[in-house]
Amino acid sequence: MARPRVREQLLDAAYSLLQSEGISAMTTRHIANCAGTTEASVFNNFGDKAGLLYALVGERLPEVQVVKAAVSADPKGDLANWLQQVYKAAELFYIAILPLTASLWGREEFIGGMMGDKRHPLHSLVVARFVEFQREGELASTADAEALATIVLGAALHNGFNLVAQGQVALDDGPSEKLGRVVMTLLPLLVGEHTLHE
Repeated sequence: MARPRVREQLLDAAYSLLQSEGISAMTTRHIANCAGTTEASVFNNFGDKAGLLYALVGERLPEVQVVKAAVSADPKGDLANWLQQVYKAAELFYIAILPLTASLWGREEFIGGMMGDKRHPLHSLVVARFVEFQREGELASTADAEALATIVLGAALHNGFNLVAQGQVALDDGPSEKLGRVVMTLLPLLVGEHTLHE
């Protein structure tokens, strides 16, 4: 039976280990020892190591909160800047979680889509925001909100993966103050030209 206090201790210990010793130190036994509890408590509270990692990503990693804040931020009439901030935050999120979740790729949870909406609802958050912008007239009503979210998050994931795997990004926007290339390419498809230059 899951116990909230023990669950929090396990998540704290897992995050602390991740920060101090890296992913390789994160065995269920080591996490439990650092939390001052038994390995069985990991399984009682999270089902398995995958469940612990999902919870760690969703509840402890600061990058998760940053990307959620970026998605829910008020664009203040500047959809381009909002989109760029979401893209950048998503890229940092993927850079943080890719090494952490690599051992889970190919598992049934990923194939069945559990990683998508139930445990990490980034895509659905972005879709909901695009739909909201459409209702407010800030985003073209003809834009496909789901496809757009997939493109933005997919580009962020692609760049994040390349950086983690190869140490370089596929599409480098550089330190320029200009809007990122992904955003600048998408924006004319989403809003009218008058909005771009207002």
